[in-house]
Amino acid sequence: MTEPSKVIHVRNVGHEISENDLLQLFQPFGVITKLVMLRAKNQALIQMQDIPSAVNALQFYANVQPSIRGRNVYIQFSSHQELTTMDQNTQGRGDEPNRILLVTIHHMLYPITVDVLHQVFSPHGFVEKIVTFQKSAGFQALIQYQSRQSAVVARTALQGRNIYDGCCQLDIQFSNLDELQVNFNNERSRDFTNPNLPTEQKGRSPQPGYGDAGGMYALQASGRGVAFPQMANAAAIAAAFGGGLPPGISGTNDRCTVLVSNLNPDRIDEDKLFNLFSIYGNIVRIKLLRNKPDHALIQMGDGFQAELAVHFLKGAMLFGKRLEVNFSKHPNITQGAETHERSLKRRSSAT
Repeated sequence: MTEPSKVIHVRNVGHEISENDLLQLFQPFGVITKLVMLRAKNQALIQMQDIPSAVNALQFYANVQPSIRGRNVYIQFSSHQELTTMDQNTQGRGDEPNRILLVTIHHMLYPITVDVLHQVFSPHGFVEKIVTFQKSAGFQALIQYQSRQSAVVARTALQGRNIYDGCCQLDIQFSNLDELQVNFNNERSRDFTNPNLPTEQKGRSPQPGYGDAGGMYALQASGRGVAFPQMANAAAIAAAFGGGLPPGISGTNDRCTVLVSNLNPDRIDEDKLFNLFSIYGNIVRIKLLRNKPDHALIQMGDGFQAELAVHFLKGAMLFGKRLEVNFSKHPNITQGAETHERSLKRRSSAT
């Protein structure tokens, strides 16, 4: 049997479980001095102020099954007698708040871009830089604010929230970095203080008239939507590439309707398609094909927006299926009983 310790090892800590959830579970037994989330292992380490506090917690939960958000968690004494600074740094966080946040996105069913992250985090302060990357823990981003206070406010407001309903959950930690180094303004990184950085590959000049997409994203937490303004999608994506267009985007396409196939018919609906495609522009109409339940037609606001959607979503994974996204032979979707008229403007008024 493991020797009693003031450090408690918690297992089966799902991505939906936050630090605050764990604090509420153990605070009745004494002061918690340190907490380390081991997200990659679905585990956590909690250090109480002294051994008797930890013993009381384990004795109580030996008779009462601890459960958080409907999930049973399992606790035992840790083999560590104390959590060191090195233990915490291993997780990419420090005790002290920092102006740089490390963000891990769990259950990422929809693509997350630098622009989406900027829309989510910028309401809480001036975002100077964003860098995204893929790690074993999943899709991650480093977000640098102008001030430490803005980062603290953002973490408090956004920790554990979903960008989209039921998915893309934010797990936010303070980074130990002092300054982000951004060399390119593109879909993976952005320096908002220096718009003149190269994009790695020069693109064509942006086409006029693609700026007004309007709309809202709904940030979900505990079933309640918290709406915030969305910047103009097409213009934002062009701006992400230093004023040019992403490689592979011509900007001259005039076909507005795209055909999506290989959808998961058991889980897809118009709302999920709207959330996915509205990143790239204004949605005019959506039609699920009843005779082909894994197919759908989406009419975008213009050809440039449709080209962006095809470029970025072709091959994306959604509900375990790899999407096929192509231009439709139909120039537009005819209004009918099975057609859902959707626009970002109309959606925001209902939020």
